Amino acid sequence: MPSADAESWLKMRASCLVPPAMSLSDNAALHGRKYDLIRPSIFAILVTGLLTGPAIAAEPSQYDTDWQSWRTLPVQDGGRCKPLDSLARETLRLLANRTSFEDPDTGERLEPIALYLALLFDWQGWDPSADALADDPAKFYTHHKPDKWDRAPLLRVDHFALRAALDLSEDRHFISPLEISRATLRDPRTNRTQDFLTWANQVRQRELKSFSTLERKSLELAGNYWIYCEHRMGRRLLLLPTQEDPQAAWQSLTQWLRAAERTAAATVPPSSGVRSEFLEMRAEYRQRDTTRFNVASSRWLDTVRAAQAATANPPDQRIIDLEVAYYRWMPFRFAWVFSLAAVVCVTLSGGTGRKSLYAISIALSLASFAAILWGFGLRIGISGRAPVTNMFESVVYVALGVTLFGLILEVITRRRHALGVAAVVSTVALVLADTCPAVLDASLRPLQPVLRNNFWLVTHVMTVTLSYAAFALAFGIGNLTLGHFIFCPQRRESIAALTHFNYRTIQVGVLLLATGTVLGGIWADYSWGRFWGWDPKEVWALISLLGYLAVLHARYVRWVMELGLATMSVVCFALVVMSWYGVNYVLSAGLHSYGFGDGGRTYVLTAVAVQFVFVAAAVGAASMRDCATEMQEP
Repeated sequence: MPSADAESWLKMRASCLVPPAMSLSDNAALHGRKYDLIRPSIFAILVTGLLTGPAIAAEPSQYDTDWQSWRTLPVQDGGRCKPLDSLARETLRLLANRTSFEDPDTGERLEPIALYLALLFDWQGWDPSADALADDPAKFYTHHKPDKWDRAPLLRVDHFALRAALDLSEDRHFISPLEISRATLRDPRTNRTQDFLTWANQVRQRELKSFSTLERKSLELAGNYWIYCEHRMGRRLLLLPTQEDPQAAWQSLTQWLRAAERTAAATVPPSSGVRSEFLEMRAEYRQRDTTRFNVASSRWLDTVRAAQAATANPPDQRIIDLEVAYYRWMPFRFAWVFSLAAVVCVTLSGGTGRKSLYAISIALSLASFAAILWGFGLRIGISGRAPVTNMFESVVYVALGVTLFGLILEVITRRRHALGVAAVVSTVALVLADTCPAVLDASLRPLQPVLRNNFWLVTHVMTVTLSYAAFALAFGIGNLTLGHFIFCPQRRESIAALTHFNYRTIQVGVLLLATGTVLGGIWADYSWGRFWGWDPKEVWALISLLGYLAVLHARYVRWVMELGLATMSVVCFALVVMSWYGVNYVLSAGLHSYGFGDGGRTYVLTAVAVQFVFVAAAVGAASMRDCATEMQEP
């Protein structure tokens, strides 16, 4: 029979698991109720669950309360001060592209903060007998025997050629750090088999203009292995601000403990017991003594916070708490849930004609708009800048603009088309932002100097991105129009209304894109000393503008009618995709290097191909129908 301490420890571990879904028995019990009780209650249940879910998840145990104090511990990473909670989340996403991880022994699903501290405390180099407070991560296994975390499939391998080079099966997406430390690879340039980490280090030192895809992916994997080692050794856990420069690198946990070990005079008085308290806390953790661990961790965290407060540049705890709240509540996830619910309600409203559902769909779209504003407000409060300087923020900003334009058009027309299309496009954008962390990095990072304190940058980026929102709405309206030509061509009134909405939306997008392009030239002159330099980003922005101007001209002179405008609004959105995504993620060339990224090319190309097939199907269906009509005429 387990001891009281063991039972307490198990409860403590269980509290950091991802909340389970409703059990089958609970689900079956719902079917025993009368339908007339379920129908008026279901909406209230959903809303209550959304609003109280995070709060309920935060209640269960003393362990979670202690975890909250760990979450709000200020650390430095990526050139800025952030909570340990953010560092843990970003580290897990970088290594494994996951939001949680299973304990290899128990199968429990741990949240990032629980996993991060488990990796830290379970490293055996902290033992006093090991004397392993070294700076060289290559000596990781000198004072540490491989444990369950080293054998866990923690590092993601997302390239087929690299899997083959490491003798992994094609369907194996993860590899353990221990396997990487022992892996060999055949160098494609010399055809010699070498230790993988040694080969990767040699590749990094080569003076090549560009690496092959295999070499680049290999360097990423090797880099993630060293990051894993450094985090476990405490070398990347930067805790103590410097006394002189607020932008300088902080002192790491390893450096701090080494200084405290060598001489008491090496640290300020509030941190004099940091080493002994850390070792005591770690011992209680490894012994699974919950009560003593809680006390020891509270004492050690107080020591760390006192040392941070005693420096010349202490962290702002209010900003730290705000960032923890941002990741706790996930406002953009609320936004796409509301937007998706709006899609359902507006669809049912159109099918049933019920005005109550129509009113609910408008309210849900407004709630989605408010949730996006809430999320942006939190990000602005945390970073102190406009949230439109990376791909994640631009995608969410497009969702904001689409929702805004859809609501405005709906207020003017009251036909449900604009509201429904806007809700669909916004939902797709928000879901992509929420579920593709490897491509759309949601982490908050400091800006490059060229992007700081520049009014023209903010106005330029926000205006251009807002034009993308207008074009995205026109893209959605165009697809709906093409759907009418395929499935219900007899609804001429709806097609005419959609064509009118489409034309007006493209006009708004062209006006915004032209204004944003001029503002970009002003920013370029301010930052780089020239108004226009034929940079790839500038060229594709101009191509997009000219393409949509051609669409407006063709419609104005009646070269194209309803089908032609719908087709061109959909096809021309490929120019926006190229300017918005392709330049940064495919070409990766030009002066806009701060916006470059990687990943998602296959999915984007597939989506574009599927879209072109749909356009061809609509045009083909309309052409065949016209031919059949002509043949029937006398």
